[in-house]
Amino acid sequence: MDALHGNFGKAALATLVFALIYGVIGALLNMGQENADFMDVYRAMINGDYSALLGMAGGNPINTIASMLSSLLIYVPLTVGMSNTFRLLLESKGQENKFISNIFKLGFGKKYLHIVWVMLVNTIIVTIMSFAAIIIPVIIMIAASNVLVSIICIIGILFLLTVISLTYSMVSYIVLDTPGLGAIESMRRSRNLMTGNRWRLFVLELSFIGWLLLGIFTLFIGYLWLMPYMVTSEAALYCEVRDAETAA
Repeated sequence: MDALHGNFGKAALATLVFALIYGVIGALLNMGQENADFMDVYRAMINGDYSALLGMAGGNPINTIASMLSSLLIYVPLTVGMSNTFRLLLESKGQENKFISNIFKLGFGKKYLHIVWVMLVNTIIVTIMSFAAIIIPVIIMIAASNVLVSIICIIGILFLLTVISLTYSMVSYIVLDTPGLGAIESMRRSRNLMTGNRWRLFVLELSFIGWLLLGIFTLFIGYLWLMPYMVTSEAALYCEVRDAETAA
C-alpha cells in the first residue's frame, strides 16, 4: 500500500493511542462486571433458562448506561475518525499523514453531532434487522434442542449477520465523505455501493486472518502495524467502489 510507505511509524503510534483509549475506557466501565461467553448463552437457550439469559444481559444499570453512552459519544466518533484518517491518507497519496490529530479532528470536529446521529440511526436499524434475521433460527434451536439443528441454525445466523454487516459497512466512511446525506440516505448509499461488492470485502477481511493469528505470537505488538494496513485496505476498497459508481 503505497500511501503507507514511510508512514508506518506514525500509523503504528496512532493505532497505539487508539487502542489505549479503547482499552482504558473499556476497563473502567467493565470493572466488576462478569461477562458470559457463548457457551453460557447457548446452554441457557437450549435449557430454556430465560432467567439466566436475563441475568447475562443485566448487571449494574449505571454501568450499562455509561457503556452505551461512551460507545455512542466516544468509541463511535473515534472509530469513524480512524477510518477516515486512512481514507484521507490514500486520497492524498500519503501526504495527509497527521494521524493522531486527524483522528480527533475528523471524529470530534465540526461533524461530531452528525457522526453521532448517523451512526446511532445506523446502529438501531442494523440491530433491528439483525434481531429479525436471528429470531426464527433461535426459536428453531430452542424448540429442536438438537445439536445438529443448532449448528445449522448458527451457520445460518452467521451468514445473515455477515451479509447485514457487509451491506452497511461503508456508512462510517460515507458519514464524513458525503456529510450532506442524512442517516437513512447514508445507509442506502452504503447498500448501493456494496451491491456486488460484499463478497470482495468479505474475502479482503478473510485474508487478514493469518496475519491476525501471527500477531498473537508478537504479544499483539505486531497489530500496531497490521491494523493500519487493514484499515487502509478497507478504505481503498471504499474509494474504489465509490469512484467506480461516480464514473459509471
